[in-house]
Amino acid sequence: MKKKMIAMLLAAAMLCVSFVGCKGSKQDAASSTPEVKGTVDVSNLKLIKDGTLTVGMEIGYPPFEDKAENGDPIGYDVDLVYALADKLGLEVNIVDTAFDVIFAGIGTNYDCVVSAVTITDERRENCLFSDPYIDSYQAVVVKKGSDIKIESLKDLSGKSVALQDATTSKALLEDMIETGTVTDCKMGPSEKVLTAFTALENGEYDVVLCDSPVADTYITKYPDKYELAFLDNENVEQFGVAMAKTDVDLQKAINEAMKQLKEEGFFEENTAKWFA
Repeated sequence: MKKKMIAMLLAAAMLCVSFVGCKGSKQDAASSTPEVKGTVDVSNLKLIKDGTLTVGMEIGYPPFEDKAENGDPIGYDVDLVYALADKLGLEVNIVDTAFDVIFAGIGTNYDCVVSAVTITDERRENCLFSDPYIDSYQAVVVKKGSDIKIESLKDLSGKSVALQDATTSKALLEDMIETGTVTDCKMGPSEKVLTAFTALENGEYDVVLCDSPVADTYITKYPDKYELAFLDNENVEQFGVAMAKTDVDLQKAINEAMKQLKEEGFFEENTAKWFA
């Protein structure tokens, strides 16, 4: 009888353990259920990778794109990408790409480009753009203590100008040279804007022509090396997110995400964080 009683108790104990195990399994199953994320509907988006916003970006254009000491991408555009992806309920994959070939990868290597891209009529021929998210101007930077005087972009005549290749700075200067607005000008395109500033510092060029936020960043970071010679604040440029010409759904989703971020004050906070 005692043996039978022990056997019954053991069976009951095993049954209890079984129930506990079943209960734990249900909890595990519930916890593994994907959470509904994001505030923008992305059910109709066709992405390079499901659940991920893959972004083309040239890392090396501070304060928009730069690298932290550990190599991670940081900057105004990087924060913008993560904020957009949060609204879309997507993960982020940033693909570091040289700017002079960055637009060719849209739709194949990445879903969109967020890389201080100026919205232009020429680029609209091949890309869709989001609503603009920041204003910029062309700026001329010289070495600290330089006696070069620039009162307008026409004064680039007779100067050697360092700039980044494939940018609106280069397109603008090329147009001014072709139309004779600027004459006797030596233009030195570089793959990276850092190279342009290094060339200026080394005395290889007279000036750097670049976007005003970039000029501000270098002048603030290296006040003993560079100073602002001219700011063309009469001609505003606007940056936007570029995507494939046919990707209207992504354009709508990003614009909606931007609208929500604007209402929440994101852009004011991000500007205060990254710009001097």
